[in-house]
Amino acid sequence: MNKTALPGNKVIENLDYKCYLDAIREHWQRQGDWLKIGYAPDKYYVKDFCLFETDGDFHLFHIAGTPGVSCCLPGNEIWFGHAKTKNFQQWETLGPCFFIDPEGWDHGHVFAPFVVENDGTYWMFYTGCKMDNTQRIGAAISKDLHHWERVGKNPVICPEMYDWAFCPTIGGASCRDPHVCQFGDEFSMYYTAVTREGKACVARAVSRDLVHWEDRGPAYTYKNLTHCESSNVQELNGNYLLFFGGHIEYWSYVLSDNPFNWQPQEPIPLGQRITAMEVVRRNDSRWLVAYFTFDSYRLYLGIIDWSKKKPMIQSVLDRTEIEFFGF
Repeated sequence: MNKTALPGNKVIENLDYKCYLDAIREHWQRQGDWLKIGYAPDKYYVKDFCLFETDGDFHLFHIAGTPGVSCCLPGNEIWFGHAKTKNFQQWETLGPCFFIDPEGWDHGHVFAPFVVENDGTYWMFYTGCKMDNTQRIGAAISKDLHHWERVGKNPVICPEMYDWAFCPTIGGASCRDPHVCQFGDEFSMYYTAVTREGKACVARAVSRDLVHWEDRGPAYTYKNLTHCESSNVQELNGNYLLFFGGHIEYWSYVLSDNPFNWQPQEPIPLGQRITAMEVVRRNDSRWLVAYFTFDSYRLYLGIIDWSKKKPMIQSVLDRTEIEFFGF
C-alpha cells in the first residue's frame, strides 16, 4: 500500500512504494528519437525479438537485460520485455510479460521469443535455459498477448532425443532461436543447433497442433559454418530465403526453392554486425526490416531492396524513409 494509517489517524507515506511507482511511470513514458537511437526500454537492452502485428499495433517481445552484464550470468535475461508501437516513432513500453520458472527446466534464462496466432490463441515459442546454459525450446499461450501460461511442464524441442544432434543434458548445449512458419496445415519450426560432428546448423521440426513436434533434422549445414544465430525463413519470388547471423559477424542468407532444405552453399551477406532481423512490411521489391546490432543492443529499422544486384540492409534514420511502407 502507498500509505499506512497509525493510531491517532496519523498517516505515513510509503516512500519505497512511491519511488517504485515513479520509476515505473518514468520508464513507460520515456520517449526518444527512436529511429536514430534505436528503441530499448529505459536502462535495459533489446536482443533477440519478434514483432507481431494486430489491430494496427506492432507488439514487440524481446530479450531484456542489463547493459554491460553477460547474458549467461544469474539474474540477467530472466524475463521478456513487451512494448508496442503503431509507427516505430512512438513506443509504449509495457510491463515484463514472461519470466523464468525458478523450479522448472527453464530456471536460468529465457531467450528469443517468437509469437504466432492459431485459432484465436497466441503461441509463444522461446528458448529456455538451465543455469549452466543448457538450452531447450518451450511454448506458452495467451489470449491477450499480455498474460502467458506455459504449455506443460517440459520443453517441446529436446534434441538430446535426436541421433544427429550434439545436445548434452548438462554443461551447456545449443538449441535456441525458434522461428515458426505454416505451410498448408502443417507448421515448421526452424531453430539453431549443433550436429553430433560439432557443426552449427539450422534444424527443423514439424507439427499440426503446435504442441507435439516431430524432428526433421538439419535443414542447412555448411562446412564453414561454425556458429549460427537467430534463423528465420522468408519467401521471395518463388524461392525461400533462410536468414541467420553469427557467421563471421555478418547477417546472411542462403537460397532454396524448397522451404524444408537448403543445399550446402556459401552464405550471402546482407550487413555487418547486424543480427536477429525480422521483416516488418514489404512493398514490391523493398522490405522494411528490424534488427539489433552488436554495437548497440537496441531495435533499429532498415530497408532491403531486392531489385539491386547486391542487396544490403540500409539503415533508416528518418521517418520519410518509412512512409513508402504506409507509416
